[in-house]
Amino acid sequence: MATPEPRQIDWASAQMEDGALTVELTGKGSKAWKARFENVQALLDTPHATWGEVRLNKSAVKVAGVQQGVEPELRHFLESVVLQANSDTQPETPEDDAETDDASEESDLDEQMTATFRAFAHHHQED
Repeated sequence: MATPEPRQIDWASAQMEDGALTVELTGKGSKAWKARFENVQALLDTPHATWGEVRLNKSAVKVAGVQQGVEPELRHFLESVVLQANSDTQPETPEDDAETDDASEESDLDEQMTATFRAFAHHHQED
């Protein structure tokens, strides 16, 4: 049996709504992976004023209070947490979750920031 792909952030799925970023995760989640993600996040997440709480559910990461201009820094932070969680865990029983949020009207700022985060999908594919 092939080893499942490590989890990655699907930047093409990025959605900004009311200052909150939601990005989907690829790959299969597990309780161990989620626990490791949360532990790494707690270690790396120093107090800052540029974004708020980072929450993980089974299929996505949500970041509250994202301010314009912090997209590259937030991308680096989230990519680092996911990379470390991947390297520290072995896949367990998959837990699929088909949660999706239908976006209501977005403000111009949300649309601009959404486009910036989605552009990371193109950069990530070139890396």
